[in-house]
Amino acid sequence: MSTTRQPEHRHAARGQTTAIDPVCGMTVRISPTALTATHQGERYYFCGAKCQTRFTAEPARFLGGDAANNATLSGEAAAPGTQWTCPMHPEIIRSAPGPCPICGMALEPMTPSESSEPSAELIDMTRRLWVGLALTLPVFVVEMGGHLFSLPAWLGGKTSSWLQFALSTPVVWWAGWPFFERGWDSLKTRHLNMFTLIAMGTGVAWVYSAVAVVAPHIFPAAFRSATGTVAVYFEAAAVIIVLVLLGQVLELRARAATGGAIRALLDLSPKTARRVNAEGGDEEVPLDQIAVGDSLRIRPGERVPVDGVLLEGRGAVDESMVTGES
Repeated sequence: MSTTRQPEHRHAARGQTTAIDPVCGMTVRISPTALTATHQGERYYFCGAKCQTRFTAEPARFLGGDAANNATLSGEAAAPGTQWTCPMHPEIIRSAPGPCPICGMALEPMTPSESSEPSAELIDMTRRLWVGLALTLPVFVVEMGGHLFSLPAWLGGKTSSWLQFALSTPVVWWAGWPFFERGWDSLKTRHLNMFTLIAMGTGVAWVYSAVAVVAPHIFPAAFRSATGTVAVYFEAAAVIIVLVLLGQVLELRARAATGGAIRALLDLSPKTARRVNAEGGDEEVPLDQIAVGDSLRIRPGERVPVDGVLLEGRGAVDESMVTGES
């Protein structure tokens, strides 16, 4: 049985009436009034004047220059030319991994990868979670322990505040740093999301508490206790960061499990195909060397390596992996 491979259709945009803003990744409708810029003979469309100005100043930055930096957000190996999209906002399509400009989630490759390497983002978030948890537990005990059991007298007042300050600072500004980056990106793109709230809530709580520890005298007398201390909220900021990190780790693990299931299906597909050469003979070649218009020979019992049309011969094909039928 011989087949001819047909072209693959991948729609990066809805027809030819839209384009992708290379700065923010938004879908832009192509029209005579749309903001554009030309670079190396290519025309690019933008959602607003700010994106157009940023692109004009540093075009290389938005055409792959930051791909290596953004790769740490996803860490998933992908073939050259892979496009990335947001699971929550499929209209976002970019040529490199990074955060979604709308919700802040890490973009995923549109074409599943056969690589089984662990996600760098999952490894990074897991490390931040464990370090943050180890530092947050003592902060929680120091702050809330007085309500549960008696703490030594020396652990009250200023000593407690300074201890919480020392332990919570790396939790907020190291373990939670990715949330501040995504929160800042949401402000720049004017798409506020949960990372905006997390960054503002934990940041304000930490800054207020730090000022209360370093300079309690600037607060009104009503804010100060009999010992001259001001109530701090380091514990709240640290606990929020750790809980959000836990949510991110659980989400990334679920996505990794889904990716593993897809890779298991990809492993079922053949890695080579039997191509008919000009002399009518067969040659076994890797799938990435198969081009549109090539003629392939499928022998009895073999798997069909690519999509195509039947040229000659006849046979039965097991389609259970496609249809789900047993």
